[in-house]
Amino acid sequence: MKSRASRWVCSASPCSFFKTCMAQIPRDWFWSEEDVKFTPSRKAGMELKDEARLRREGVKIIMEIGKQLKLKTNPTLASAAVFFHRFYMVQKFQDFPRELTALGCLFLAGKVEETPKKCRDLVVLAKTRFDILYNKHRNLQDEVMGIERILLKTLNFDLFVDHPYKYLLSYVNKFGFPHDDTKQIVQTGWTFINDSLGTIISLCWEPQIIAIAFCRLSLTMHKLEQKVKDQWWDEYVTNLPIEMIEEICHRVLDYYGIVQQETYDFIPKDVPGQEGSPSLQAAS
Repeated sequence: MKSRASRWVCSASPCSFFKTCMAQIPRDWFWSEEDVKFTPSRKAGMELKDEARLRREGVKIIMEIGKQLKLKTNPTLASAAVFFHRFYMVQKFQDFPRELTALGCLFLAGKVEETPKKCRDLVVLAKTRFDILYNKHRNLQDEVMGIERILLKTLNFDLFVDHPYKYLLSYVNKFGFPHDDTKQIVQTGWTFINDSLGTIISLCWEPQIIAIAFCRLSLTMHKLEQKVKDQWWDEYVTNLPIEMIEEICHRVLDYYGIVQQETYDFIPKDVPGQEGSPSLQAAS
């Protein structure tokens, strides 16, 4: 009887598989909003809302296990989340379960961001904390290592991810606000970035634009927008329409409305935030 790990061997030849992946990946890793509505999973019959939920669940798994391993969101967990979203722009959820891909992304991101964790430790924690998801996998360690190889090929071995965090810090510091105001703006904007990882925002917009959008949203929340000049972002990104900024902000605000109604039956009751509702906490 074949082990479960064998299921991750692509039926196509390695060469043809690699060429197929390369053909579907934009050079800059950004897709149009139309493209993200017609992913391989959607073309295979999955509803848009179902794919969006699987993406949220996959990132939730990454975050929960990553925090148990004491990994920081910036950069390791954020990179794992971006790998996860990019992977499913080429592959299908029908072929690769989100819980295994999430572990593979976390394992790979640890290496990429120089915060490596042993695959054995990752697997033990996953089975301990989320037994409903992972105890059905008899050879989970082999499967994680197998999906890591598929990830590398699917992502074309291009593993650099530029995150919005550093741009947010730069933009806010240039305002010259008092320390307390600066801290508030950064923490709130940072949380927006963290929470946006559960969405496809990172697939559609550059990190500089995401940072501008969440910086502006944070300024608005703290009633400090009137203290900065109009369209201050022109210094960083020229001809950036306000409509694009507002679209990004609406995406993360819509996300909050969705996750507040969601529960995750695979997350133990003792895990904080089981309901999925966001909280504006200190940046991590």
